[in-house]
Amino acid sequence: MSINSLILLIAPPAVGVIVGYLCGGRLAGLRNLRLSALWLLWLAALVQAAQYHVTPLRHPAVLVVVFGLVLGWLAVNLPTWPLAIRIAGVAITVGALANGLTIALNARMPYEPTAAAAVGLRSDLTTPKNEPADEATRLAFLGDTIPVAPLNKVVSAGDVLIGTGTVALTALAMRRRRDQPDPEPQLGEGGET
Repeated sequence: MSINSLILLIAPPAVGVIVGYLCGGRLAGLRNLRLSALWLLWLAALVQAAQYHVTPLRHPAVLVVVFGLVLGWLAVNLPTWPLAIRIAGVAITVGALANGLTIALNARMPYEPTAAAAVGLRSDLTTPKNEPADEATRLAFLGDTIPVAPLNKVVSAGDVLIGTGTVALTALAMRRRRDQPDPEPQLGEGGET
């Protein structure tokens, strides 16, 4: 994994923490968000990392497995989260589905050759994960079409949704407080509640 890929992976939660602090949140608020089946995320991260080092796992279909694990984790957790955090989770889900569908239909994530050239990448390179889009590419508009010049990367609309959703989810979760018990009813004048 390149340093630029690592930056793209770490940046959304890091920006979410910064936004969370700017909005009055605290890291302790993250503990108040119920998270189940974290093993699915750890397994997805492990499979993703293994793709860079284990030759048989370099098959593009393995990316669909990674997206499936993340979607499974979201399916378990989304129903238990508050509405605003659920909306951020839905953005992540839609982004993952867009990426997963594009990869499934093309066997690799297609990238726009002109976008690759714009950030200094070869526009004709096929890798285990990516291939240049052409006239036979399905859903090319959902492929990697957005150049990110400072990182010499090309990302997809799905990546943008995943990143934006991650920032929002992190920031919103930092603002969560422990559920307070309902206050005891106070007696008013004349013994009324």
